[in-house]
Amino acid sequence: MKSIRALERGLEVLQLLRQSEGRSLQQLHDSTGLPKPTLLRILHTLEQAGIAWRAIYDGLWRRAIALPAAQRPPEATQRLAELAAPHLAALQRKALWPSDLLVYKDYMMELAESSRRLSGLSMNPRYHLGYRVDLFLSAPGRAWLAFCTQAQRDDVMTHYRAHPPENPRSAIVLRREIDAILDETQRQGYAVRDAIFGGGVEDISEFDDGLDAIAVPILAADGVQGCINMIWPRRYCLRAKVVEAHLGDLQATAAAIAAARDAAAPVAAG
Repeated sequence: MKSIRALERGLEVLQLLRQSEGRSLQQLHDSTGLPKPTLLRILHTLEQAGIAWRAIYDGLWRRAIALPAAQRPPEATQRLAELAAPHLAALQRKALWPSDLLVYKDYMMELAESSRRLSGLSMNPRYHLGYRVDLFLSAPGRAWLAFCTQAQRDDVMTHYRAHPPENPRSAIVLRREIDAILDETQRQGYAVRDAIFGGGVEDISEFDDGLDAIAVPILAADGVQGCINMIWPRRYCLRAKVVEAHLGDLQATAAAIAAARDAAAPVAAG
């Protein structure tokens, strides 16, 4: 009995996606020898079926969470990134400045998706999916701390008082300023990046990505699922203008992501 060639090709591509943490169209072409237009038709078919997706941060194709894999982001994180991607892209088209989606993991925030690639903004050379960000100095970290549960916040504080942050500015904020920062964040509904945070674990004098940011939480039915920010070059001194022009858009995007997440994974009653 003859096999179905189109199906064989699709399964070949799917197998490659299952073996990789992300592949470009060129890499798939090199591995399969299939013409790129054929590969695009296969990938779009897999995407429409919910079997594959393309991250906007790096443009790489990845398997969707429906497929088992030995190594991949936690299912909840990957699903949130899949749901958030079109909303982040739409926000970037409207505001021009890009946004990141970060989730809390092991006492830091972790990058799950980003629209930076769409904006043309100069990239932090260290930044990649999975990059870990300071809780006390970053806008997403402060947004998460301000709107998480008291038990989660207490756990973070206990951890860092036993294991002080590497960044000296972060250690100072923890000791002297964090309560006031979180109170202000709760009152205004958004968080801001620390003025002397360079985006790394070390002091800003050693590494500085040159950015500023605001961030809001993604408030789903069962709590804060992550945070999204909006970033721009610090040298432009745009914070007040960004808040005035785009805070509502950022909050609406976070609400849309939360609604999509709740619809995809409704909380069990009782």
